[in-house]
Amino acid sequence: MTSMTVVVPTWEGSAEWLGDCLASLRDQVTDEAFTVLVVFDGDVPTVQEIVYDVLPSARTVRQPKRRGFATAATAGLRAAKGDFIAVVNDDVVLDPGWVAGMFDAAGRHPDVGFFASRVVTAADPLRIDSAGHGLTRWGEAFEVGAGCLDGPDYDTEREVFGAPASAAVYRRELIEDCKGFDTTLEAYLEDVELSLRARLLGFSCLYVPTARATHRGRASYGSAAERLLARNQIRMLARTMPRAALRAAAPAAVVHLSVETAYGLLRGRPGAATGLVDGVTRITAAIGERGATLGRRRTSDEELLGALRASEERLRELGRSPASLPRKARLSISAGLTRWVDRRQDRLDRPLW
Repeated sequence: MTSMTVVVPTWEGSAEWLGDCLASLRDQVTDEAFTVLVVFDGDVPTVQEIVYDVLPSARTVRQPKRRGFATAATAGLRAAKGDFIAVVNDDVVLDPGWVAGMFDAAGRHPDVGFFASRVVTAADPLRIDSAGHGLTRWGEAFEVGAGCLDGPDYDTEREVFGAPASAAVYRRELIEDCKGFDTTLEAYLEDVELSLRARLLGFSCLYVPTARATHRGRASYGSAAERLLARNQIRMLARTMPRAALRAAAPAAVVHLSVETAYGLLRGRPGAATGLVDGVTRITAAIGERGATLGRRRTSDEELLGALRASEERLRELGRSPASLPRKARLSISAGLTRWVDRRQDRLDRPLW
């Protein structure tokens, strides 16, 4: 019989919503074997009591000092047992059939390395939070379907670039090959970066519509999210993105980061600018890790570039949601960047004579 460990990283600031997450795991309807492993990120007296009250059967791992989601989740991955390892955010509530849906999909697709959930937003459960995530050649990450109405468009299994760690399942082989999340990222894009490394090692990702979850979203990091997103995007590009993509898309990455930073400053939110400076300051160290990160890749440049280009097409889905002016502008800019990178890629691929 196959088995799964569900890893739930948490910290003291999550006391308001953790109980609902654990109750949803307690109430799963499945014949398959699974256990829950809660990772305490730092000192958590209140959260510890919640775990013992709501799900006393859960195993626990303690991080003596708060280090962030990526470190806590990786500690859980290393301590987890079973054929599959799930990561679930502590601000997520799983539908009763989530575990069963994931086991069913994994059994039917033994060649797939990881699985993404159908995640709706807690504020409006009729709308998608994520149906997998996407990544562009210039490093712009996005949630597939974010803000779009849930419905028939999201009823079908399909390949996606990667799985948001709000509610994702990984085969043990993938975790052993990838060694978990990049812990220096702390939070945000750590799941996208893991997806990129997994794709480089030849693992594909499947969106599983029957595995449904509800997500509060950005409940733990608040205003720090913009700083972390900008910093981590630079590190991901410098450390993990293959040279073939960077050659064509590096100018587009500069444009994207510049636009995001300028927009934040105009709104009186300097987080992206702070993250940009932080990321550039650390870029030399990230570049120095490229050999260790990319040295074991099993996917060709053509395969990866094809997957990234296909992922960019998913951005068009976001246009079906009620879009604010900034969101419409973002989608328009992204479409323009795709065309620009396509032209640059074509010139680079063209023979010299």
